Amino acid sequence: MNKNSNKTTGYIFFSCLVALFLFACGGDDSAQSDGKSNPAGKRAAKAIPVEVKAPAKALAASYYVTTATIEPSSDAKINSRTSGVVKKILHEEGDDVLTGEVLLILDDDDQQLRLKQAEQKLASASREFKRLSKMKKSGMVSPTEWEITENNFQTAETEKQLAELALSYTRVAAPFDGRVVWREVDLGAHVGQGELLFRMMSIRPLLVRVHIPANRLGGVEKGQKVQLRIDGVTQSLSANVELISPIVDPTSGTIKITLRLDDYPVSVRPGDFTEVKMVTDKHENALLVSSVAIIEERGKHFLYIVEKNKARRVPVTTGFVMSEQTEIIAGISATDSIVVKGQRTLNDDVLVEVLSETNNIQQKSRQQKSRQQKSNAEIKKSGTNNKRGQP
Repeated sequence: MNKNSNKTTGYIFFSCLVALFLFACGGDDSAQSDGKSNPAGKRAAKAIPVEVKAPAKALAASYYVTTATIEPSSDAKINSRTSGVVKKILHEEGDDVLTGEVLLILDDDDQQLRLKQAEQKLASASREFKRLSKMKKSGMVSPTEWEITENNFQTAETEKQLAELALSYTRVAAPFDGRVVWREVDLGAHVGQGELLFRMMSIRPLLVRVHIPANRLGGVEKGQKVQLRIDGVTQSLSANVELISPIVDPTSGTIKITLRLDDYPVSVRPGDFTEVKMVTDKHENALLVSSVAIIEERGKHFLYIVEKNKARRVPVTTGFVMSEQTEIIAGISATDSIVVKGQRTLNDDVLVEVLSETNNIQQKSRQQKSRQQKSNAEIKKSGTNNKRGQP
């Protein structure tokens, strides 16, 4: 009986131990459950770092960008107006010449003789005309004789003028101030009437002709400045609107605009390609934000602003887009803080931390220092391994 009693007592003692263990485990779960249900026990949400920038008030413009070819203001092919042998070439390709400056001289012996002959004939006709003029006053000359003499004098005078003109054709002159860009004939060559001798261009100023769609013409006006970027030229150049065609090309629906380029480097030449950036419309005192701040979704635009350390998603209406800046017509005010970095990871009403420029610099400095230390450690480790490998 005592033996059975001892067994019973052992079972009771073991059961009590198990009960105490289960009670202890249950108490821990209960405490954890209570901690989770308590709002004060929740882990605080981590703020998302962002950078903000206030909108700017400035000029917003709509640009039309195209490419065009630079042209001379005058381009002339100079042909011979008489026939003859090339006697002298006074200017070569690349020479700058003034209006009336002689470029080439043809052999003029024949023209000189014809002029001399015309002068002699005019002198004889002039003497006869003067003699009969005195006789006419006294009534000693018949009307028929007087008419013949007068006609001979006028004819001789005309022939002399024609001979002088023919002689002038042997001296080929520049029709305008410009540059010789092409010489077609050689010294001693025989040229015929109408044959090409030179090609000249006026390069001060240069012209750029562009064709703008009629619906993009907007506020383009004479005298307006236009930006040019020319191949091989580092700096941006400025041209002026010289002419605006009054008609629309019916085949293309465009309007021709002629730009005048007065100041440019010597490396710029006719035939160069240029990018033309022209303001076609503008808004004064427009509200501008960084273009990267704007997010497009399903054809609509929105951005994030910071209010009381929280991000707020705001739909906006955009206007002119100027690469790095975009005009905002409606949706924000000039006093709003626009998120310009970190906006892609935001949602509406999330907690944010606004980083100052100083914090950004410090953070970049720490990152750079960390990369440098890592690089130094790798170099040091590599050097140690090399030493161990030496015999």
